[in-house]
Amino acid sequence: MNEYIIPNKPVILTDQSKDWKAYNVFTPEFFKKNFPEKTATIKGKEYKLGEYVDMMLASTPENPAPYPFKVDLDRKFTEILEYVQPDFEVMRKNRLKSPMFRNGLIPQASTLEIFFGGAAGWFPYLHYDLYGLYAIVTQVYGHKEFILYKPEEGKYMYPDPEHPWKSTIEEYYKPNYEKYPLFKHANPMSDVVAPGETVFVPKGWWHTARSMEPTISIAKDLLVHQNWDLFSKDVVFYKRKQSPVKANIMVGYLKALDLGMGIHEKFISKY
Repeated sequence: MNEYIIPNKPVILTDQSKDWKAYNVFTPEFFKKNFPEKTATIKGKEYKLGEYVDMMLASTPENPAPYPFKVDLDRKFTEILEYVQPDFEVMRKNRLKSPMFRNGLIPQASTLEIFFGGAAGWFPYLHYDLYGLYAIVTQVYGHKEFILYKPEEGKYMYPDPEHPWKSTIEEYYKPNYEKYPLFKHANPMSDVVAPGETVFVPKGWWHTARSMEPTISIAKDLLVHQNWDLFSKDVVFYKRKQSPVKANIMVGYLKALDLGMGIHEKFISKY
């Protein structure tokens, strides 16, 4: 909290998930055998996990598998939740789990997911996590490279006016600088995350990822007081699209909710 969340700095943690049973179980073959019918949609096309495992294992830089195949654990894959426990200490006061938090604030958002990918699978776009959520991604199988940019470098990312958390740069991994000249000024930092390691991506940090080989990752989102400002900004942005009046009401509601949750957190150790 004091070294990374409050100063909003990224970090790779090396032992936070050491007690997870996933490391003794999670392989592509395990998922193909036990959950072949689980589905995910990638670029408008639905795939079954059984067939996707074959694709991720055969993926090459010349012919990469579609990426990412991701499934919401809370809603569609509860069978494997026991394998990614115990949860991290920092998640004890995750406001996304608060009884005061209404799911309607972030409709359709998935906050606990499993990702599958093949070699040379690039995430489809540069982005910061919508609603300013902290991303906590644990590598369970294979190696994955994460590339991050500081929040102030958003001016180089060509944000989508309709979805300002998302970059419009096409094929950012081999960018057309004539079309996106500002992107030349961006300063990425990157590292490869190995199985057993967890990357913490702070609020507002633009980022993306590339699978170096077949990979399986667990991604968790975290909302606390320290990222409530960006969370509120994004919620109000989308509410304003519906109605300026409703957006103004939402500003007051979110301020009151932040205060109420703060009082709750002061006296109760977890949600």
